[in-house]
Amino acid sequence: MCKTPELPATIVAAKEKFEVALRDASAIDIVNNFGAAFNAAKVITLLREALTEEVMEKVFMPLMNTKVGFRTDRDGKPDKNGRVKPPYEVATVREAIIDAAIIGLLPTGNQFNIISGTMYPTKEGYTALLKKIGAKYIIDVQQDTSQNPAYAVFPCKVTYSFNGDKNSLTVQATVRRDQYSSNDQLRGKAERRAKKALYEYLTGTDYGDADETSSRPNMVVDTVAVEIKEQVNTGPAIGFDDAETVMAEEVHAPAQAEPAPQTYAAPVQTQAAPAPQPQAQPQADPQPAPAYNTPRKPNF
Repeated sequence: MCKTPELPATIVAAKEKFEVALRDASAIDIVNNFGAAFNAAKVITLLREALTEEVMEKVFMPLMNTKVGFRTDRDGKPDKNGRVKPPYEVATVREAIIDAAIIGLLPTGNQFNIISGTMYPTKEGYTALLKKIGAKYIIDVQQDTSQNPAYAVFPCKVTYSFNGDKNSLTVQATVRRDQYSSNDQLRGKAERRAKKALYEYLTGTDYGDADETSSRPNMVVDTVAVEIKEQVNTGPAIGFDDAETVMAEEVHAPAQAEPAPQTYAAPVQTQAAPAPQPQAQPQADPQPAPAYNTPRKPNF
């Protein structure tokens, strides 16, 4: 019989601390309990004590970029520029494990990824988080409705039951795609977005957004901006009929002609200003003069 090698005493002690910390973390209601901050601080301190350099090097670093453990965007593969980034150092991985453990995620089963040095829950991670809060749900990922080769849009109908409340919602899951993306991969990303949206809706907690690709972070695409960019300067005004365009031109035409009389009226007023001066020149008060020329009445 094969004998299982015994772990060093330091690793065993760290394992016990880590298990206690996970058990305490699972009992913390971080979402709805403000006082849980005190318990969370205690758990974080316990995790830091357990995750020593020796434990990280011998236990958790070998789990990085494996299916059994967790994935990162630094897996030894070259990026689009052909550059290969070095794997994450112990300090970054330790912080990611602590961030994951405090909300109830494990460093196994691909429950989180490390993207740009930050921990993000994966589809499997949100499955665990929804199970932790007691939510029951069914997600129907429908067919892709986008015609754009850069991204896919999957309407996802989510029917759920939580704390006696039964309801449903629809999530428009937008995911990036390229020539190497398969339909199963895209649908998996859409399912992850639907679970994330459900968890945020039920708890009000957002842990950020980055796709759980094996090596690349996902970019959120603004579909409205993409559609406007594609249609800009390619035809008539977007959202206006021809009749509306003609009416708009007719409305604006007189508005442009209105300033002309105003600019012309200004010089007329300046020329008319000296006009009263010539009228004041006849200074003869000979107004009674015409009275002599009027016919007189006979004096009899």
